[in-house]
Amino acid sequence: MSKRAQTTGAPRRRRRRTQAEKGDGAENITRGQAEASYKSRAEREEQLQKWVIRGVVAVVGILVILVAIAFAFEQVIIPGQLVATVHGQGITVQEFRQEYLLERNRLLLQLNQIQNAGLDIQQLQQQEPYATWINEINVPDQLGLRVVNDMVDDRLLAHEAASRNVSIDDAALRRAVERYFGFDPTEVALIGVEPTDTPEPTITPTPYVSPTPSPTPPPTATPEAEAETEAGDEAEPTITPQPTVVEPTLSADEVRENFVENERDYRAYFDRNGVAPETLDALFERNALETLLADTLVPDDASLLYADVRHILVDDEDKALAAITALDGGESFAALARAISTDPGSASRGGELGEAYVGNYVAEFRRAIEDAEIGDIAGPVESEFGYHVLQVRSKEQRSGADVESQLERAKQQELQLLKDSLREDQSDNFEIYDNWLDNIPRS
Repeated sequence: MSKRAQTTGAPRRRRRRTQAEKGDGAENITRGQAEASYKSRAEREEQLQKWVIRGVVAVVGILVILVAIAFAFEQVIIPGQLVATVHGQGITVQEFRQEYLLERNRLLLQLNQIQNAGLDIQQLQQQEPYATWINEINVPDQLGLRVVNDMVDDRLLAHEAASRNVSIDDAALRRAVERYFGFDPTEVALIGVEPTDTPEPTITPTPYVSPTPSPTPPPTATPEAEAETEAGDEAEPTITPQPTVVEPTLSADEVRENFVENERDYRAYFDRNGVAPETLDALFERNALETLLADTLVPDDASLLYADVRHILVDDEDKALAAITALDGGESFAALARAISTDPGSASRGGELGEAYVGNYVAEFRRAIEDAEIGDIAGPVESEFGYHVLQVRSKEQRSGADVESQLERAKQQELQLLKDSLREDQSDNFEIYDNWLDNIPRS
């Protein structure tokens, strides 16, 4: 083995680096550190920018989600909630809102028509149903309560109609639309036709909507008001009549064209005010169904009860009882009526109301007449006007031409009685929730 290859076993010495070598190494380390420091700062800034962008995207995404949730809640969830149930079927917020808009705009349209006719709204505020209409327009909660109750009544009535196998068809719906617009195709077909001629049947266009609001039934007559009418007394006018304007006679074709135009304008009016076409169509369907039910309750050949009645009206039950005691003791009915009756229409006539259709009286008074025996003193009967003591002089069932003028009134009264009884007898089959109040359209 050579000496160079041999080892002594002693530790090998490390060669010291020169100063120049050290300087070069230090310079390299410093440059590397600077480069590393520069790169890490740029990377941090780049990373920060990425996080800012991600944060902005996340915030925007959250806002979009919240807006979508709010939109879905307002447009889908809330409209689908129920304000009432009838026989297990729900009435949704959306249906309630639509019905509210329909009724409010119908009232506004009717009042506008009254004003355009030159009538004084301030004067009408003292009369029904105009006072109620004005209050409902000014107090949304009042109209909302009426609407939700009407919707329940409509559902109850529809269920009752189904149980009686009463249903509407296209012909019944067409007639309902025509009635709503005051259009009678039979009368129109006779325009310009000589009495001896036989008019050709005319096919009437059937606009599936309604125009001017359906006429409001006259307020229920009180006994005293009916007495004045039947006795032939002139009722004092509450509205100053306007001068009559003679309109030129329209041809049959012009009347039909007006009907179609009115229906189109009417539909456009509600469309502008946010009422969906199907909501308006449902109004005519209800009208058609009610007409069929009313015809079932009171057929055209039905007989109506007429009675000759006299009464004494007082404001206190004790006074009524005292009057009955006096009459039973032989006191003259006519003299007592003149002395104590508060009914200005009949008191001066000894309480005489004359002979009239009993349906013209308020419900409590009408029922008392129906139950009373001829000649007996009946009462006290409480109504919204006070306490009545009455005596029936005669009763008679009439039919045919004798009752034609009262037939439609009788139909509507029986229909209302059916609605009232359904509401009372089926109280377990419907429920109204409080949330209708929070969902009244406020705009």
